[in-house]
Formats: sequence, C-alpha cells, structure tokens
Amino acid sequence: MATATEHRGERLLALPHFPKQIEFLRAAEPYVALVTGVGGGKTRAGAAKALMLCIAHPGILGMVAAPTYKMLSDATVRTLFEVWPQEFAGPGNLNKGEMHLRCANGSEILFRSTEDPETLRGPNLGFFWMDEGAQSPLLAWQILQGRLRQADMPHCGWVTTTPQGYNWVYQEFDAKHRADYRLIQYSARDNFFLPPDFIRRLEESYKDDFALQEIEGRFVITSGACYFQVPVLKDYLAVAQPPLDSGPVHRWQKAIVGRNYVMGVDCAEGLGADNSAAIVVDWQTGQEVAEICGNYRPDELARLVFDLGSEYNKAMLGVERQGPGLAVLQKLAQLHYPRLYNYRPDVPGWLTDSGTRPVMLAELEEAVRQRTFGIMSRALLDEMFSFVRIKTGRVQAAEGAHDDRVMAAAIAWQMRHQPGSGIGFRPFVVRDGKRIGG
Repeated sequence: MATATEHRGERLLALPHFPKQIEFLRAAEPYVALVTGVGGGKTRAGAAKALMLCIAHPGILGMVAAPTYKMLSDATVRTLFEVWPQEFAGPGNLNKGEMHLRCANGSEILFRSTEDPETLRGPNLGFFWMDEGAQSPLLAWQILQGRLRQADMPHCGWVTTTPQGYNWVYQEFDAKHRADYRLIQYSARDNFFLPPDFIRRLEESYKDDFALQEIEGRFVITSGACYFQVPVLKDYLAVAQPPLDSGPVHRWQKAIVGRNYVMGVDCAEGLGADNSAAIVVDWQTGQEVAEICGNYRPDELARLVFDLGSEYNKAMLGVERQGPGLAVLQKLAQLHYPRLYNYRPDVPGWLTDSGTRPVMLAELEEAVRQRTFGIMSRALLDEMFSFVRIKTGRVQAAEGAHDDRVMAAAIAWQMRHQPGSGIGFRPFVVRDGKRIGG
C-alpha cells in the first residue's frame, strides 16, 4: 500500500493517469533510471521523488547533480522549486553561493555539477539524483554510489534522462539485469500535460533514430551507424574491470620491469565539458593498463602525462599536435620527457589530419574487431558505442557524446608500430587509401 508521503508526491505531479511516473515514485530498488524523451516529465518526477524522501526522512542529506551548473540552475533547480511546497523549502532557503538547500524539517540538498566527478567525493549521502544523467560520465554515478552511507537513511540513487546512444545508462540499466537496478522507460507521448502540438512539431524536425531517442526515449545510435561492431563491444563489456585505484589516473595493471609501454594523448583546452584523455597500452600484449580523462589545463595535463609516462618505463608518448596539444608538448619538452613521438625530425607530436585520421581509426577498429586491443575501461567502451559514421562518411562522436578516449586510444595504437624508438617514429603517409611507412 502506498504511504501518505507517496500520495503527496503523486498529488504534486497530478499523476492519476500517468502510470510510468507513479511506477517511478513507488520503485523500491536502490538504483532506478527514468528514461524518456524530451518533455516526458522526468525532471518533475525526479524532484517529486527527492521531496518524498526529504519529507519521510527528516535530516537526510541528498545531492542533486546535472552535467553543468547552467543546466542545473536553468532546468533542474527551477523545476524542483515548481514542485516543492514553498513552506517546506522555497527559493529563499537556497544558499546560492554554496548551492545548498535547507528544508523546514532539517533535510538538506547539495546541488552539484558532474563536470569534474572527483569533486563529488566527501559528503555522506542518504540519496542522490542525477538529472540528464546520460550526459554525465559513468565515474560520477560510481562516485555517488560510494557516498551513500549516511547513517539510518534509505541509501538510494536515481537518474532521470533522455538516452544518449548505448552509453553507461544503457550498460548499467538495460544491458544487464540486477536485482538492485530498475529501468523505467516510456515515450514523451505518455505525458498528457504537454501542449497539444508539442509532439507533432517535434516530429516535423526529428527524423529516424533521432526521433526514436528524443521522442520515444529509446536507446539507439543517432546520426549514423556505430563505427565499431556493437556485438564485439558487448563482449568487451563482459571482461571490462574497474580500475585498481581512483583519482585522476585509473590503472588496471601496474608497470612491469622490462616491459615497453606506449601512450596516446588527446588534448583539450580544459574549459567547460571539453575533456583531455590519455591511454597507456602494454606494447607486448596490446592491453590497456592506465588512462587519464578529465578537465585539465595544458600545463596540468602535461605534468600528469609526464608522471604517468615515467611510471610506465618512460612510455613512448604521442601527443596530438593541434591547438592545446602544442602547449602540452612545450611543457613536456621543458620537463625533458625522454621519449616523445616526432611528427617530423625535431618536430614533436602526432599530427591528426585528413590523411592520418581515417587510417588511425581504421586500425583501431580492426584491433577492436580482432580483439588484439585489450580494452579495460568501461568509459572507453561507452565512447565507442556512441562513435558513429555520419552521412558525409566522417566518423565522430554522436551528438551529445564524447570521443576523447577513442582518439587517445587510436594515437596510442599508432605508437605501437615502432615501440623501441627513443627518438620518434618515421611518420606514415596515405596514398591511394593505403598506409605507407611508419
């Protein structure tokens, strides 16, 4: 039988004819995903579930997260205050500087961005909610799971989102079935509170797989076919392992004396949601052994890469020679990193251009398909699931997805061609669609 608290949450949403939202509010599993299209009422449902917990458990500490602070303030927080009663916790109860909400009965909410998942560590939580969670990294979900340890509280977490291909939300909630996990999925059409012409107008703009994702809330590959073979990626998922450690560097295997290692680095400015990534591979086995991925300034990334490369027996290091990569290369030169790949003699860095890009990605796809690249990172696999071929023939991350790790892995795989060189490799060229040199 539903409790009085549950009924209050349902009345707030006016849900007598909205079964999927009622199902979500009453879901008893520790981890729940509410997946639907745009306008499906997912954020209102998430806000009502948070309210129900705060009322039922005075003194509970919850965290509400979104991919960016702008999304958090423009959508999640705004909707929460539309749903929550003013007398319980209105906008006047929000400390905007600390993004901290105090409720009338002593319950508290922390509002956070998932742009840097490591910043989510610290508080002991009774619950958490990730709004538009498919746009946040898997690491954010995993870190928040580890924070559910406030004494005498229910310890549950949920994600409300429109899907983003076969990324971590699909892998966690649909690809495998676990007793503690529940997926509730429905079409935006089920929300009868929408304006009469809302769906029709979307259908005029959204076509094919994009409409399946954005309206029907289906897990699909948008903008084209997946570049990597999906059944092969699913096989990799079965053997992927959590890293040995947490923090900015994830390791799956410690350095072995006498082994050769290679590393590829894809660089970003370190602003907003734009991430840099580095992948370390054991040359002898093709096994991924470590990775870095995060929002780092070029000098910060250079120091992390220097330390990681040094740790792995001075790994042969290929750094993308574009944009912020130039600053990373300059810093690595100042630090005297001993084994930098040279694009040309005395010109360090890997040049990704119209000739090298299709070949490096084709060779990575071949290595994945033939299972000669030992992928350990679930985050890398998530990016591969949403790495697609668009109508122009170009392959890239699907809309809303990332490919930082994919590009770093492709560069690392190129570094394996001449792993014994301490000066740099002879660059390859592409003629008539074939690789020559390197």
